[in-house]
Amino acid sequence: MNIWEVFVDDLDELPEGDSLELTIRTLNPGLHKYTYKRVTAEVSPSLDQYTDRLQVRFGRGQLSDKQFSINVLAEINRFPNYQ
Repeated sequence: MNIWEVFVDDLDELPEGDSLELTIRTLNPGLHKYTYKRVTAEVSPSLDQYTDRLQVRFGRGQLSDKQFSINVLAEINRFPNYQ
């Protein structure tokens, strides 16, 4: 199980049942803690829906008391691969 965090202005930005494009960061302990990723994901207010957890913070860093489950579908790479 991974623990992710997202910053939003309002909980309405996390509708259930839609594929969302989000910037999330990992809260897993270790070398890559706080690493940001741009992903396509599905979220659910039901913690049993998906295996990973999503912690929500508002614009000034306030922690929301509501948690979500998240399913990361794909990572979005905004930069081209150069060789």
